[in-house]
Amino acid sequence: MKLPPPIQSSIKKIKTDNVNGAVELTRQAAATLTRLTNLSTPTAAHLIEYIELAAKALINAQPTMAPLFNLANRVLLAVDPAVNDDQIKQIVRQSCRDFVNQIEQSGQRIAGAAAALIEEDMVIMTHSASATVGQAFLAAQRAGQQFEIICTESRPVNEGVKLARRLGRQGFSVKLITDAAAFGLMSEVDMIFVGADSVSPHGLVNKSGTLGLALAAHRFNVDFYGLCGSEKFLPESYALPTEPLKDPGEILAEPADNVTVLNYYFDHTPLDYVSGLITERGVLSPAALDQTFENLTIHPSLR
Repeated sequence: MKLPPPIQSSIKKIKTDNVNGAVELTRQAAATLTRLTNLSTPTAAHLIEYIELAAKALINAQPTMAPLFNLANRVLLAVDPAVNDDQIKQIVRQSCRDFVNQIEQSGQRIAGAAAALIEEDMVIMTHSASATVGQAFLAAQRAGQQFEIICTESRPVNEGVKLARRLGRQGFSVKLITDAAAFGLMSEVDMIFVGADSVSPHGLVNKSGTLGLALAAHRFNVDFYGLCGSEKFLPESYALPTEPLKDPGEILAEPADNVTVLNYYFDHTPLDYVSGLITERGVLSPAALDQTFENLTIHPSLR
């Protein structure tokens, strides 16, 4: 069984997207799963098979993004008890709507909790271009706080440059630096905010370079926070697929003899180097997450 071409096209678009963050890609994934409810299938089993195929394909499209896994997992767990096509379709639509609403609302709550940590005249560094981190800066601005932001360029696709431009237009005082310059400025930084594509007992997954910042922050006693809703949590038993290498041309425009380009977008930061995770439930220490991870359930087809 193959997925219909429009569904395959939607998944391919998500797979090749190297600009949008987890929130936007989750919206697209939810819309893709919802489109399956327009299919006419001979039996409920056939429809569930399509849903399983699409769920796995979406996970593989962006393997480091936990919200895509958790969306697919939630839909599959929800449809298991369903007995007919109409019931399955209703469950898929409702599960997708609820998940997107959850991720959008949690972003607002996380932003508020993060903004409460920002004090007058602080210097906050950020890496990559987390939408939730941007929301936190806006929340602190609305609360009347004056502070400075340092954005790394976030190579190789420079999404940090786009974030710096956007924050500048919004009235923030912003400094834009090369990724390598971040370590030399660590003594001037009060706090670091980063987003996360996933968090599990194995660590926080975010844009490549996050691990280096976390290690530097630990050395300079700078608070390092990951802004992350529970929709990005993964159980210890779930092994993230290996990240495929990205376009070498993003790093080396012209091929060079005997040179292999390793273009990875993500790295893993052990939770020991994270001061706390700012979630929709407030600021949680890594130790406080143990029970949360243990309570997560995975659908059998995704194990």
